[in-house]
Amino acid sequence: MKGGRNRWIQPAINLLITVALLTTLSFLPPDTSLSDRQKTGVLKLCVPPSYPPLVTGDPQQPGFDIELGGKVAAELGLRLAVNTLSSIGTDFNPRNWSLTRGQCDIIAGGVADTLQSRSFLQTIPTPIETGWVGVSKSGQLPAAGGSVVVLPGTSGLDRLKLSGWLRQQSRQVIPARSPQQFAETLASGRAAAGITERFLTAGMALPEGVTPFWLDEAQFPRFRMAFGLWKGDQTLKRAVAAALQRLEAAGDMAALEARYHIETIEEAP
Repeated sequence: MKGGRNRWIQPAINLLITVALLTTLSFLPPDTSLSDRQKTGVLKLCVPPSYPPLVTGDPQQPGFDIELGGKVAAELGLRLAVNTLSSIGTDFNPRNWSLTRGQCDIIAGGVADTLQSRSFLQTIPTPIETGWVGVSKSGQLPAAGGSVVVLPGTSGLDRLKLSGWLRQQSRQVIPARSPQQFAETLASGRAAAGITERFLTAGMALPEGVTPFWLDEAQFPRFRMAFGLWKGDQTLKRAVAAALQRLEAAGDMAALEARYHIETIEEAP
């Protein structure tokens, strides 16, 4: 008798939990993120002033993310409004970018699909990869004891893991505060190599003969760049994700990659 009672107690508890959850969900406000955009006819894309080749600042070739955002807006029957905000990328934690829903429907131009970014935003990855890259004339990092200039960047890559790994390798780290300082340290010979985010090298005046290369992927995985949307905007996210799938199937993604010469590190000159 006791065993029979136990067999129906747990299903009854599960049923009560399910009913409670459904009741709670029924009191949540409806998600109007897509219908609100359709009412205004505008999709707002927030980007930093420059993050080439994703955001270039050139009206003729504004950048991969901006052109992709325009195609997504067209798929949704909306007009794209680009808001350039200097706060994006000023800190590796997106929570410190001081963004609001009034400014942005989508954040792009430097958002990586990492745990750090996903703690603040819901992300939709694009085909573009980022990760830690080394740059040097030899195509590799110096031996133990050698000096490496490091520019951490702001897209959310794991800088603590990188720092610990460099200490384990007994390499001397020279911190850089800007792309210019990074390039100057390499050019002066103070550092035999540098480490930074993949796309930060795109806008740098690196010394002649310097070659980019991915760091060991077993240690430092690569991440997709992404469009970031506010948590809770599920109807808008589903619509944007579906639009991106259609654009990829139609070949628009590949055409934009070719337009902006977004080769892999191995293919890049």
